[in-house]
Amino acid sequence: MLFQLWLFPALIAAALGHSIPLGEAISQECLECRVTVDLYEKEYGDKTTDHIGELLIDLCISFKVETNYICRAGLSNYKEEIEYVLDTTLTTPKQICSLVLDNCGKFFDPMNVTWQLPMPGSKPPVIPKTVIKPGQHTLKVLHLTDIHIDRDYVVGSEAQCSNKAFCCRPDDDPNELNKEGVDIVEPAGYWGTRGKCDVPFWFVDNMLQQIAETHKDVDYIYLTGDLESHAVWDYTKEAHADRIRNISALIRSHFPDKKVYFAVGNHEGVPMDSFAPHFTPAKFNMSWLYDTIADSWKDSIPSDQVNLVKYNGCFMVKPFPGLRIISLNNGYGDTMNFFLMVNQTDPDNSMSWFIKQLDDAEKAGDKVHVIAHIPGGTPEGMEGFSLNYYRAMIRYENTVAGQFFGHVHAELFYMFYENPNSAQSRPVDVVYSAPSVTTYSRYNPAYRIYTIDGNYIGSTFRVIDWEEYVFDMKENNKNPQKPTWQTLYSSVLQEYGLKGNLPSEWSNLINRMKTDDALFNKFMKNYYRSTEFPDWDEDSRLERLCSLRKSHHSEELCSDLKKAGSA
Repeated sequence: MLFQLWLFPALIAAALGHSIPLGEAISQECLECRVTVDLYEKEYGDKTTDHIGELLIDLCISFKVETNYICRAGLSNYKEEIEYVLDTTLTTPKQICSLVLDNCGKFFDPMNVTWQLPMPGSKPPVIPKTVIKPGQHTLKVLHLTDIHIDRDYVVGSEAQCSNKAFCCRPDDDPNELNKEGVDIVEPAGYWGTRGKCDVPFWFVDNMLQQIAETHKDVDYIYLTGDLESHAVWDYTKEAHADRIRNISALIRSHFPDKKVYFAVGNHEGVPMDSFAPHFTPAKFNMSWLYDTIADSWKDSIPSDQVNLVKYNGCFMVKPFPGLRIISLNNGYGDTMNFFLMVNQTDPDNSMSWFIKQLDDAEKAGDKVHVIAHIPGGTPEGMEGFSLNYYRAMIRYENTVAGQFFGHVHAELFYMFYENPNSAQSRPVDVVYSAPSVTTYSRYNPAYRIYTIDGNYIGSTFRVIDWEEYVFDMKENNKNPQKPTWQTLYSSVLQEYGLKGNLPSEWSNLINRMKTDDALFNKFMKNYYRSTEFPDWDEDSRLERLCSLRKSHHSEELCSDLKKAGSA
């Protein structure tokens, strides 16, 4: 089975499921897996949950999900969390095999349970979005996301470690470090490598230097999460805190007079995706992370917001008259945050706080930029949290001027429609999901600069256009002494033939790409920031276009994106 980094939490998600339906045809591997689980239950009885960590590790090793070392190191990090969840919810580990192996049953997923918060007041009449006329004052905003620095990156190490989760670094297993005679298939490049690798510190330093020298007109910066590497088995709270402090200091050294507004990413958690609400025992308290964030970005966080940051990782700031920036920690809406299996309803009041911020802005006549990490329609977006967020975007469409996310590493956007289950209804808004700085797992690094209407009396603070810059890893590694960045495109409107940055234009772009092969190829080139991208067929095209429609989990949004004869 090909390992994916999400499989550690997937193993645990399976362990938290309910019993597997009997009677279905199963494979030999599936049968062996279930026998292993049964043996644990017979051995430990009611105390099986106390040994869930051992069970997960045994299954990971037995079915060669990863190397023995990584199975032990990675899954051990979740032991206390998963034992707490099991003990609290009284579920059993009978369904662990359904996600360890393909075609080994299904399980009831408590993360699909929805909840709904009330929206304050009545929605005012919609103010139609129109193309912003040129000639007004504008702002330049740099958007960086998913930096993922690998502090153990080694130039010349194996970049094509097909049997491991993560490459371009020494083997973590002490038993493997001293082996000789192993040929390197692809040496890791000086600046980085497209593949299962993150980027070295010196690459990020060089990138920031290039941006500071080239784009002196940047007014401020959005940094939407994920600073740590993908070596999830290697996570510690101390190392994460150091990484946040180091990167904040590095950015300030290149942009000493610019504000940096940060949003929490899922890789900020230790273990990954773990953001314990305050109903959990004190040993899971998140103060180690939230205190570090509050201190590291204190120049950009108002004093009256510090306590909130330390409580749940969220804050609101007013950088200009008429504009509010809301940083939402949507790790509280992450399907792999297993604490939410105990209670996923409005964890730490994060969503009710968010809605109140939008309501306050509406009453004040202010506009809002939302910065967050995980787009709601992705597999990691929990439907309850995502649907409440979606409803808030519809209710406050006159107030929200921009949504700036990351997480997916690719260049993407996500639609919001007036009817959350119909793409034929009026397009309301768009999430701008920026490209990653990291190469993981087949991307060229990139950054984005928005041109935004403002700052003047009556500003809409909407995005007018954006430009994007890319670092060609293969070419730059050929001549590492002279790294160069290239313009991927200077106007996204011109790139895709948009008549303006309007929700209707983005929705229509999806429709145009259904039949325009050249346009879809351009989209895929920009998706990877490279002319080297996987071949696609009609099924994969429709699947990709469907994802652009979904800011929550509704297949009805893609009813017209099904091949003839398909269900």
